[in-house]
Amino acid sequence: MQKKSNTRYSKNPRKFKQKTQSNKNRKLNMARVSDFKWDLNQILNKLPEDKAGLIRGPLYAKASKISVDEAKKFLKEKEEEGVIEKEIAIEILRVLTKYSKFR
Repeated sequence: MQKKSNTRYSKNPRKFKQKTQSNKNRKLNMARVSDFKWDLNQILNKLPEDKAGLIRGPLYAKASKISVDEAKKFLKEKEEEGVIEKEIAIEILRVLTKYSKFR
């Protein structure tokens, strides 16, 4: 039995470029992004508007473009700085894992 590899070749016979698959990371599910934003706003309404603004934008950008792990690290840093409380951070972590998928 042959071993499967992650390498794919182009279907065009004249081109022999080797295609490799990229590693998939857990990112925000863009099909459910409006639900994510609504849930995030419900949690961040407990904070003052200036602190919520410091969390909302960067958290969404990191979760959708880089990975959910980076968003969790960012959230942990803000918790250590004292911007948000531990209970609110835990609620946001639950929302992040709920609306994430591998892509």
